[in-house]
Formats: sequence, C-alpha cells, structure tokens
Amino acid sequence: MRKCRLWILMVAVGLLLTGILCPMLALAGEAPPQDTLNTVIKRGELIVGTFDFFAPWGFRDAQNNIVGMDPDIAAELAKALGVKLTLVPVPTTQDRINFLLSGKIDVAIANFGATLERARVINFSEPYVLDGIGVIYRKEAKIKSWSDLNGKRVAVTTGSTGEMLLKEQAPKANIQRFDQASTALLAVQQGKADAQIEDYTYTLYHASRDPNKALAALDKPLGIAQSSMGVRKGDMEWTYYINFFIYKSFQSGKLQEIYKKYFGVAPTKVSPTW
Repeated sequence: MRKCRLWILMVAVGLLLTGILCPMLALAGEAPPQDTLNTVIKRGELIVGTFDFFAPWGFRDAQNNIVGMDPDIAAELAKALGVKLTLVPVPTTQDRINFLLSGKIDVAIANFGATLERARVINFSEPYVLDGIGVIYRKEAKIKSWSDLNGKRVAVTTGSTGEMLLKEQAPKANIQRFDQASTALLAVQQGKADAQIEDYTYTLYHASRDPNKALAALDKPLGIAQSSMGVRKGDMEWTYYINFFIYKSFQSGKLQEIYKKYFGVAPTKVSPTW
C-alpha cells in the first residue's frame, strides 16, 4: 500500500514538472512573436526600406532626397501612425528580404512583387498596385511576345519576378543579370542588351522618356503582377494594420492620387470594391 502511494506521488510530481517545464522549453526554442506596430509607435519612428534607383517608384531628386511613389506612400503610413519617417535605401531586390529579416527596417515598400517563393520567407500585405510584366527594347529588336526574346540579349534585375518569368517563357534568351534596374536599362540604352524585362509601368515610363528615341515598350503587359508591402513572418498585428491602411488609402482616394502624380493615369483597380 505504501509503495502504491509512493508511486502515485512520483507520477503526480512528474506530471506537475511536465506541465511547468514543457511550456518553458517550448518558449526557449521559439522566437518571440513580432510586435512591430507597438514598437514603431513607442519608438516614434517608422523605418521603411525602399528603392532609390527605380524611377518613378523610388529615386533620388536633384537634392539627393529619396522621392517617388513608394516614398510618398511610406510618408502617408507614417502620418497615419503619428510618427516620423526614416527611409532606408535598399540596394538590391534581395535586400528587401534581407533587411526585413535582420530587423533593419519595419516594412519594405519597394515595388515588391508577391510570389509564392518569397512568401516562404516573409509575409506580404494586400496589393496596393496591380501591375504587369513588360518589355522595354531597342526598336530594331522588334519584340512583340515572349517567344521573340529567345536568342536575344535580355537584361533583368537579379532575383526579380521578371527574371523568373523569362526563364519559363523564353528559355533560350541570353540573360544578362544586374543588381539594379537602372543599370539593366543602361545596358539597353547603350546597345549592350536588346531588351529589358521589368514592371510594365516601369517600361512605359522609361520608353516615353528615352532621349534618343531608340527604345520602345510593349503596349500590353506580358503577364500580371501585384505590388505589396513586405513584413516579417509572425507579425500579424502589423500586417493587419498595413492592410487596413491600404484599404483606407484606396477609399479616401489618396493612393489613386499618388499613382496619378507619377504615372499620369488612374491605377487599375486591385479589388472590385476598392
């Protein structure tokens, strides 16, 4: 009888320790949940990663300030939060993810195309721009479709959505990779590449501003893409807030106003109700 009571006591102690230790061990092995929303508010500063070489989305003005559509949207987000804005230039497409994971920025607002591959590593907001994949090319190249890019020298930004699609749609293209879209465009302008794959809005913008009138852009996108904001995984409150901010910005007309400022036309609706 005594042995039975002792056994019961040992089991009870074991269950008690299990109940105490298991949660502690689980917490020790897991990263704490992100809380960027409250961190930004307490800090009084929103740190946004954006491009400074990708006009008109983000570029440097004559005074070397970072300006463009994405910085304007970032300023509206900081205003909604009641905090000051700090813009951090993101040197490459991959650094949008690197800067998020390292905690260098709170959110990436940098012409960020949401893809399944990228979604394995970070979270995306709802889209704030519905764009496409376009081609800017030298007029003598006579590009009309994906198949026309086979055998051509095609400049891409390393790791971009355009590079991914080019590999699938024109596997025989001679791919030339660049860290920045501006240097890829320069290769086309100098005749070192026949074409560049980039966002549709980007190709239209730069083809219309080509000083030598040697470049053209397709009048229709080769594929559809969306631009979203990038946040860290597990940062759900922050994601919810940004999604609501995007919705309210559409409802107020502010996002349409910013888009028209840089592109001269109203944006394509990203939702039937927005």
